[in-house]
Amino acid sequence: PPRSTLFPYTTLFRSMTFRHFNEISFILLDWNLLPEDITSSTLDGIILPQTARDSLIEENIAFLTKMKEVCFAPIFIFTNEDKNEVINVLKHAGLYQDDKPNYILVKNKKELIGRTKLFKEIQRWALKTPSIYVLKKWEKQYKTAKNSLFHDLYDSSSNWPKILWDSFAEDGVNMSLELGEIITRNLYTRMSPFSFDESALKKRGAKFQDDEVLRVLEGERFMKMLDPNDIGTGDLFYGKINDNNPDEQEAYWLNIRAQCDLVHSNKPNGIELYCLKGKPRSKSDVNKKNGIPFIEGQFIEKVNNAIVGCLDNGKIIEFSFRDLKPVKWGQMKNKRIGRLLSPYITRIQERYALYLKRQGLSRTPEIVILDNTRCN
Repeated sequence: PPRSTLFPYTTLFRSMTFRHFNEISFILLDWNLLPEDITSSTLDGIILPQTARDSLIEENIAFLTKMKEVCFAPIFIFTNEDKNEVINVLKHAGLYQDDKPNYILVKNKKELIGRTKLFKEIQRWALKTPSIYVLKKWEKQYKTAKNSLFHDLYDSSSNWPKILWDSFAEDGVNMSLELGEIITRNLYTRMSPFSFDESALKKRGAKFQDDEVLRVLEGERFMKMLDPNDIGTGDLFYGKINDNNPDEQEAYWLNIRAQCDLVHSNKPNGIELYCLKGKPRSKSDVNKKNGIPFIEGQFIEKVNNAIVGCLDNGKIIEFSFRDLKPVKWGQMKNKRIGRLLSPYITRIQERYALYLKRQGLSRTPEIVILDNTRCN
């Protein structure tokens, strides 16, 4: 395999330099990274003034905060100081938590004397942090697919973005959104099947905490960080449709209108959404009489509803197909709390389509099914 490249820096990055390091594998940071002018003029044994030490800490925190914004990469901090003091500084800055996995590892330098010991410690930490392993594995596949996609499109025509852009403009759709989706779909199909190492991902020992599982499942199906001008199928709102109606109760509203109908226009506030009303259901309702059946990991839904768990901070929400309301984007845009992603929103759309075209059947008397003596 190709050898990794190590870039040593004697000072922290400047603000304009950060943008070049969005794909680095990891960072080794000396907590006491002194400026060159101080290093060259300071004798061993001389202690820096507290003001200078505070300034160094502020620069370290600013650097770590900026790196967190630029990339997701492990950061290894090595120090001659008490590592617990460094950890407390990181906690105060919101960069380290005791009750959650951390992408920052703090070690004393004396624990890492020798090149072999250093890299063994990094390897040991990486094996305990599967998110880093998965990221790097995914990045490798992504880069291969990206190069293949753009080479193929360029071979077809160097003007391929303009050709697609003009086509989208003629359709009257959001050109930027459509171009991005075409690239994303092609990347997805070109990324070869993944093969992850089970030893790096299999949980051993203690079980996962319930809230930890809940947060992961919500992140997998529900996105909160959205562009305020991006209107999409699956947008979830909370509040009243008519704020001037004192009798109306606040509720969840899920937009199921097809994405192709949510095109931008000269008056985007007038775009009409088709929203299903939703209400939260308590966990105490699960598998209870007149409650919501849950069998083998699935909610057993009726023909006229859909149930999705792990939404909006772990809630179970039931959406009623009987309560669909057309509502303008301008009325709801400030009430959006996130977006339900595929395949969950696609499934609800499909089930609602079946609900619209359902045929009523005559009831079968329960005694025929439930009473064995009559069946005989």
